[in-house]
Amino acid sequence: MNVESLIDETLQPAIVSWLRRKQNAVVALNNIGELFATLSGQNIAGEVDDFVSIKGPVHIGSGSRIHSNVEIEGPVIIGENVSIRAHSQIRDFAFIGSDCVVGYSADIKRSICLDGAKMQDGTFVGDSVLGVGARVGSGAILANRKFNQGGIRYIDDDGLLQESDCEFFGSILGKYARVGANVVLNPGTIIGEHTWVGSGCVLHGRYPADVLITAKQELEVKSKDRIILRSGRGEYEHI
Repeated sequence: MNVESLIDETLQPAIVSWLRRKQNAVVALNNIGELFATLSGQNIAGEVDDFVSIKGPVHIGSGSRIHSNVEIEGPVIIGENVSIRAHSQIRDFAFIGSDCVVGYSADIKRSICLDGAKMQDGTFVGDSVLGVGARVGSGAILANRKFNQGGIRYIDDDGLLQESDCEFFGSILGKYARVGANVVLNPGTIIGEHTWVGSGCVLHGRYPADVLITAKQELEVKSKDRIILRSGRGEYEHI
């Protein structure tokens, strides 16, 4: 995906300049370490609640709040006015821009999450790029590794299949794309800007901008006998 599909005029000039020096979003992800080149030690300007673990080089911008029982393992950069909710994990070259939200028990790893991105409760965002204002619904998984641990391919802007040269590569979401609850994006999936993905979809491949993607399901509803279930006490419940 072209980096222009990730950014808008609200984004900080420094990150815009860095992204525009990259051929595309995949190249940016493969060079994510450059964002942390000058990061050393811990610079914590935000509010950190009790029982938070912070290890390694970490920057937390002013106005941000790290809620209780969060684990942060650097190198990590967290921008200004970010909310990291309880029991989440931020690790291994995670770049989280300003005005982002990381939900309860989310796991963010080696990803570029640009300003205004929201990753709700119980999500996994691994080795991925989220454009400005992109949203990932509760329980969604941006899977980042194939079952056979082989190289991951993706479809480029010209519709050609390309090698990512990565064993770990998740998804790329364009600016203001939205992924619903319990969606699974298979490795190498690309979602166009302003595209919405309805809850429960399982996707792979490339999807254009400005579309709505939903899944149809066929339900079978039939009558049944009433059964009074056993309490389980003494069988598997320990009171």
